[in-house]
Amino acid sequence: MDDNLALFNQINSLSYWLLKESNYKSSVTFDANDDSYFISIKRGVESIYKHHIEDFSRKDSRLLKFELSSIANHLLQIKSIVHEELLQTA
Repeated sequence: MDDNLALFNQINSLSYWLLKESNYKSSVTFDANDDSYFISIKRGVESIYKHHIEDFSRKDSRLLKFELSSIANHLLQIKSIVHEELLQTA
């Protein structure tokens, strides 16, 4: 679970970076009642990225790690694109 906690921290940090340093809007929601985890990245009204993990607490830890790693990798890719856009406009 320590790996998953590190991935959560990375996802939250990347989401916050996108929110503060770009015109992308990020939303990360952990719903304990629904037992789900949802992340959404938008540029204006256009959805760029979405991922929803259902039955979060019942997921196999290896599968959960894979899904969280996938989310982190997608966010890193979006951050790279944003960073390139910022360099081009500077």
